[in-house]
Amino acid sequence: MHALSSLPSPWWFAALLPPALWPWRGRALLLALLLGTLLTDWHAQRRLDARWPESAYNEERWLRGTIASLPERADEPAGEDGAPRRTWRFAFVPEPDEDLPSRIRVSWYRTDAVPAGGQCWRLKLRLRAPHGSLNPGGFDYEAWLFRQHLGATATVREAEPCAATGAWPVLRLRQAWSDRVDAILGARPGAALLKALTIGATAELGDADWDAFRLTGTTHLIAISGFNLALVSGFAYFVLRWAWALSAWLCLRVPAQRAALFGSAGVAAVYALLAGFEPPVARALFMLLVLVAAAALYRFTQPSRGLALAWLAIVAADPCAVLAPGLWLSFAAVGAIFYLVVGRWRPEPAWRAAVRVQLFLSFVLAPLTLFYFHGLAWAAPFINLLAVPLFALLTPALLLVALAGSLSPALAGAWLPPTATLLEWVLAALQALAAHWPMAWLPSAPPLAALALALLGSLLLFAPAGLPLRPLGALCLLPLLWPPQQAVRGGLELQVLDVGQGLSVLVRTARHSLLFDAGPAYEDGFDAGASVVAPYVLTRGLRGVDLLVLSHGDRDHAGGVPALRRLLRPMREIGTERGEPCRDGERWEWDGVRFALLHPPAAADADDARADNDRSCVLKIDGPFSLLLPGDIERRAEVRLLDAHPAALRADVLLAPHHGSRSSSSPAFVAAVGAREVIFASGWHNRFGHPRAEVVRRYLDCGARLSMSGEAGAITIFGEAGALRVERWRERAAHYWNAPAAAQPYWRTAGEALPAQPCGG
Repeated sequence: MHALSSLPSPWWFAALLPPALWPWRGRALLLALLLGTLLTDWHAQRRLDARWPESAYNEERWLRGTIASLPERADEPAGEDGAPRRTWRFAFVPEPDEDLPSRIRVSWYRTDAVPAGGQCWRLKLRLRAPHGSLNPGGFDYEAWLFRQHLGATATVREAEPCAATGAWPVLRLRQAWSDRVDAILGARPGAALLKALTIGATAELGDADWDAFRLTGTTHLIAISGFNLALVSGFAYFVLRWAWALSAWLCLRVPAQRAALFGSAGVAAVYALLAGFEPPVARALFMLLVLVAAAALYRFTQPSRGLALAWLAIVAADPCAVLAPGLWLSFAAVGAIFYLVVGRWRPEPAWRAAVRVQLFLSFVLAPLTLFYFHGLAWAAPFINLLAVPLFALLTPALLLVALAGSLSPALAGAWLPPTATLLEWVLAALQALAAHWPMAWLPSAPPLAALALALLGSLLLFAPAGLPLRPLGALCLLPLLWPPQQAVRGGLELQVLDVGQGLSVLVRTARHSLLFDAGPAYEDGFDAGASVVAPYVLTRGLRGVDLLVLSHGDRDHAGGVPALRRLLRPMREIGTERGEPCRDGERWEWDGVRFALLHPPAAADADDARADNDRSCVLKIDGPFSLLLPGDIERRAEVRLLDAHPAALRADVLLAPHHGSRSSSSPAFVAAVGAREVIFASGWHNRFGHPRAEVVRRYLDCGARLSMSGEAGAITIFGEAGALRVERWRERAAHYWNAPAAAQPYWRTAGEALPAQPCGG
């Protein structure tokens, strides 16, 4: 159901109800399927109904409510008065109002205020409907908002603190611990890691930290989830069992094992609350409680039933939880452990069992990791053999430090500095491993069939001894090493990716690939190179690209370059600080398709008065159809191109210069190109107003068909049977939680409202 573009009508359920009630062998299964689908539809529709409407985009309203999460901070340059200014992001819960979403994702830019979790604020918010970039294989921001029950995004225009309500006690406790750590440790790396491992506050960990965790396969140890919960619960079990057994009176009334079992479940519940009860933690707690209940009722002889019951409890409470990668990874890990250790008649030494479990987890989780994250840390099994025992000791110890530090400021002052130093040693070790381990990350996105075959192969390889098919498991893993490339349709294929207000274009011929620009990257963590461009390239079956052409150095075009170098390793670069300069006159040919650089001129001086935009690299491609990629050139560069290359400008497809700004796309340039398809690489409702209405009108007057990446999602163009085919990803593959493609987009309506003019006039 989650694969549908829209939720099914209630009439479908009414049509399926009679066969589900009729007495036949499969009615129980059909009835369960019908009830599950109906529950999912009800949950999903409630969330969609609670969203802020697109028709009220940018409407401003005063709202009183509570900050319902630990605010995420990003430091900004100091203001004129020298005071620190920061950007904050947090979940905001307004006071109940039937016209408002129950939770809003708020961004508060460049402020000297210090919001805190649990505080009451009266905010003037500029509200927006959920909308994000949409690309094959890329991060779906709208899906993330949907899973987090966030019905709108907003920016703060004005703010007034209001009296505290006394609610949200757990959040206030978490905020108090965060404030105490900041007061004692400041901005040390150890402080960020300490808060991540004790209260689940990971926002202060930097990109370099997450890269180290990703490359070493230790992310699951840092982001609080099932592993951390199991560690704390297991530690509590053994401590409580030992302490309970010291009293014969207590043991006569409740066996030590049962007392420790229930006590450890209670400790895990408290830890989950302190970690923010985020969805991964809540799912892990539900799973743990179900398994504890099964053990307490002496029904643990079949762990698979307990695991199935935990799945049922989680999915019944939130059917949309199946959209989260963490749910599948958590259950796959627990199921893998059961598969490997339960029912084996020959016991193993503990160290050997631990090695087998770690290796098997790495094998069985590899297909899911490749599916969700488009890559694999091949060193993870070896590093985790040391990291898992280390964090098994660290996590309970850190919680004891947090408990003591929360109760006594003196103990906090004495214990937190050495604790932070220890964590910094651990972080430095992981960073060193990530930096020096050869080819630590293997980027790849094999097709679903190859992943399913690899999962089967993992189960065969670690099956009980004596199974005759075990050697076939190794063969099942081979397709992961050589993922098939998707064929290029028509000999030349162009993909304009939806990277927001920025640009990245993939051009493919039969055996070669070129990336034109890398998309934006910002301090708040969004990197289009890592989250959009690289995943898309990998899902095409490519391990890298032959050539990266950078039009110019503006952040919205060049921000993703470091991520692309790390993940795709371009064989050659043009226009980057490490690559060759982009100069008029260079030409090459791939698979019968001709490429030519038309601008800037070879004699251009980088220090002249020419604007950076007008030094953009301009690429012309001629094959089954022709296309022109002009970067961010403005009118001065357009005049130069009209003088130097009047015939070469003619193209079937044009990427509108400078996102459709009024400083480009002059009437003479638009007429000279004469494009049939024009694409605006602009963000949805971007703050620059691109594409400008007069520019849209100009292209319409010349008979071009128009598309905008921010509205259409990724746009693919190829030639077929002598005609140009255009595919817009939001029209083709959007899910029901994605904003639908507008029949008459706002940017086109604005252009059509202007009076028509002769083409080139």
